[in-house]
Amino acid sequence: MNDAQILPPGKVRAVSKHRSHIIREITETVVLTLLIFFAVHFSVQPFRVNGPSMQPNLHTDNLVLVNLLAYDFGSPQRGDVIVFHPPITTNPSEYYVKRIIAVPGDTVTLTATAVYVDGKMLNEPYINTLGPSGIENPVVAKITLHKDQYWVMGDNRDNSQDSRFFGAITRSAIIGKAEVVIWPLDSLEWLRNYSYVFAGVK
Repeated sequence: MNDAQILPPGKVRAVSKHRSHIIREITETVVLTLLIFFAVHFSVQPFRVNGPSMQPNLHTDNLVLVNLLAYDFGSPQRGDVIVFHPPITTNPSEYYVKRIIAVPGDTVTLTATAVYVDGKMLNEPYINTLGPSGIENPVVAKITLHKDQYWVMGDNRDNSQDSRFFGAITRSAIIGKAEVVIWPLDSLEWLRNYSYVFAGVK
């Protein structure tokens, strides 16, 4: 005698429907996970900081996540921390991390102890404290940026290879916007662009 339970047709349909619902949910979850993985993989990339030029905000071996698509639908802004290819190298894999100080159309004026953008002296809370005599061997200069040019500087003004040495960079040199420090874990934080510092710049 066969003890197998024979389900009525309605019950069979319900079980089948429940199974197909579970399979559909699993498939949707897998597809969504893959989409998120590829979106993150191709739009965000980690970069390692090397050197003291962005102290006190970034230090050697800090790992920052860089948004590669940040400027596909907008322009780089004053105060943004960016990763870019420096114009002084022929190595395509070399990159620098600096802060944007001025954008196309701005006039940058540099003195030994201050930076002016369009005549406004910047009160920069993010920079490393300058020595008593300001920048060593200061070069006083006044530069007007043309279309597609950006002036970048390190937060550690006494020890930074930046636009003061190699001039403005172009938009095509910018890899992306550094958004967040992810390593070491005790340094986890979003990177601020201090937009209020530039509020009075026209």
